[in-house]
Amino acid sequence: MVNHTQSFDSVPQELVELLTAELPYSLPLLRRLQFTKFPHGTSEHARVIFISATDLSSKPDVYTAAYLDFSRSGTQMFVYSTLEHPRNGYDASTDEVYKEQVAELVGKVISLRKEYGRELLFTNPERILIGTLHSKIRSILETFEGRVESRPSGLFDKWLMKKDELPVLGDDLPPGMEWGSASLDDCRIICARTDIPRTPEELVHLPNLTIKLADKTPIVWGLVGIDGSLISIHCEEPYRRQGLAKKLAAKLLREKNTLSAIDGLIAADVSPTNTSSRAMCRALGGKPDWTTSWICLILSEPEAPTNLE
Repeated sequence: MVNHTQSFDSVPQELVELLTAELPYSLPLLRRLQFTKFPHGTSEHARVIFISATDLSSKPDVYTAAYLDFSRSGTQMFVYSTLEHPRNGYDASTDEVYKEQVAELVGKVISLRKEYGRELLFTNPERILIGTLHSKIRSILETFEGRVESRPSGLFDKWLMKKDELPVLGDDLPPGMEWGSASLDDCRIICARTDIPRTPEELVHLPNLTIKLADKTPIVWGLVGIDGSLISIHCEEPYRRQGLAKKLAAKLLREKNTLSAIDGLIAADVSPTNTSSRAMCRALGGKPDWTTSWICLILSEPEAPTNLE
């Protein structure tokens, strides 16, 4: 099958409509596209890529799409393919179509990288960070020799929640604590607690909520990421086992996650070994669905081996 690859410098409404019809499986890419409407939500370097047998305007049933921004200091690419939807079980002929589409996507990213021309966040080899990548797409990428670099963060479960099912836990806090927002200095602390590359300057613009001591020291925090997911929920050790993280997460998602206003869907990527975060998501009404990961997609070609004689 001959694929047709399109690149856009703004978000096509037709793609938003296609992704909306694929919910909840298309949620990460849909939210990333919606986030472009927020201040600091996109840049002049951002591109939307669409690959299918026909143009986007024909609203095809089989496609692969991505949002890409080389200039970002954190996650630079989000992908959705209709392969991810459970209705698409194993089919040898269809799987070959998706493999071709993902190969086209990699080729387009490499082409756009050459156009971008500036230094990337990751060099030697040149690579970009793909976020919350579905395991089915990762499996295809791993068949392309030398293209995938794993990250130490490992695998995550994608937890799904509904805004109207979040528990109402109230705003009361223990004496000496108060609600607040994350300052730039607070975001430096937040960045130090995660191995996903993010900068304080990036995080400070995200919807966030903190619990602070009277001296303004943050002890609990959480943010809504650029893909609309619950990220970086953390409670400092001396204040754990008081339900503070759960209370903050429920308040944050109810009051500041405006992207979920229409469809009511909320997501979080949680490590299968993170017992406390899993328990919190369960308490928020969430359930795990599919497996994701953050990977680096290597864009430079591997060097030819040196012939030593």
